[in-house]
Amino acid sequence: MTKTTLLARATAVFGAATAVSMTPASAADYTFVLASLNPEGHIEYPVNMDFVERVKKHSGGRIDFKIFVGGVLGDEREMVEQIESGTISTARLTAAALGSICPGQMILNLPFLFSSGEHMVKSLRSDRFAALCDETLVESGIRPLTYWWLGVRDLYTKQPVRSIEDVKGLKLRTWQDSFVVNAWKALDAIPTPISFSELYTSMQTGVVDGAEGWLASYNARSFYEVAPYATVIGYVNIASTLVISDKTWRGIPTDLQQAVRKAADENGDFAFDYFKKNEDTIYANSTKNAKELIRVQDIEKWQAATAPVIDQFGEKHGKQYAEFIDWVKSTR
Repeated sequence: MTKTTLLARATAVFGAATAVSMTPASAADYTFVLASLNPEGHIEYPVNMDFVERVKKHSGGRIDFKIFVGGVLGDEREMVEQIESGTISTARLTAAALGSICPGQMILNLPFLFSSGEHMVKSLRSDRFAALCDETLVESGIRPLTYWWLGVRDLYTKQPVRSIEDVKGLKLRTWQDSFVVNAWKALDAIPTPISFSELYTSMQTGVVDGAEGWLASYNARSFYEVAPYATVIGYVNIASTLVISDKTWRGIPTDLQQAVRKAADENGDFAFDYFKKNEDTIYANSTKNAKELIRVQDIEKWQAATAPVIDQFGEKHGKQYAEFIDWVKSTR
């Protein structure tokens, strides 16, 4: 995207993003811009709106929102830039988006590191994890508020995968994360990073034999039409970070900072409960849509094969990351 286009977008929302509202005294004192890549009908929309309503409640109506969904303010990289500048006030960002600022965020994507969604949330909300990235992110203009757990990443393929043996030699779409790629190499698959927007056609034409991913997307995007077998492996717990622009944060008084923090803490709990309830629905829909929903019986072999990838992360990024990973393992 050109700088001109970004400037036009920034100009379009500048009034909304300005910390002090220019509206009459009877209206809100501050107006936040919330941005989302996904449309209103997406599964995450109610969680975004829960945060909005909690901020309004805890601020006594002194904070209001302008909401931009469906990626109208740009892709995730562009959203990061606008949060840093204060044009966007708040958004949910993935580990991939924040990992270039702090590599500790990429811990969220390590295979089989977290034993459950509960374990992941407890680990990410710990002081130990905050010590890895919070300061670096804030220095860049992005302040973490809480973490959403959204579910797990499984596998969908053109042919059935019932065991670790069946995945050998399969060309699987992965996202561009070296540790995710290495995990699938360790399983003797052929990881093939391609654009998510090209995935349906790539499976249809045989460029790839399937993909790892969230089965909510498998259902919503009709991937079952070209990859009729879904295999439950839960190899990555999916989490994202709810953030606020540090410029926005510093532009509101302490009592409203406390209100936003309280709303975010409650919203993180709501997100977990909401996505946990939806997990059963996701698998029920996958059972209906797929030719077969398979649950492997040898998951310990998958975990053992990918375990070295977890250790490689600590070796690459340093002692503090290795110590955090060891602590996570000890609390499983």
